[in-house]
Amino acid sequence: MIKLIIPSVIVVAFSLACANGPAKRIAACEHQGESDGVCAAHEWNFAMETPFPDNDLSTLAQRVIPSH
Repeated sequence: MIKLIIPSVIVVAFSLACANGPAKRIAACEHQGESDGVCAAHEWNFAMETPFPDNDLSTLAQRVIPSH
């Protein structure tokens, strides 16, 4: 029973963490002053263009380093 519960918990936690990513990006966009429709459109384009994370280090650095 434990052998089924532990992997299930890991899968659920991973799914919840991945599902929360778009909401965080939309909230960050709205925090920068854009309207909610524009931010949703940006997120839609992001999801359509890059279904998998890219390995370009400059793009990853821009996502990680906050721009104030």
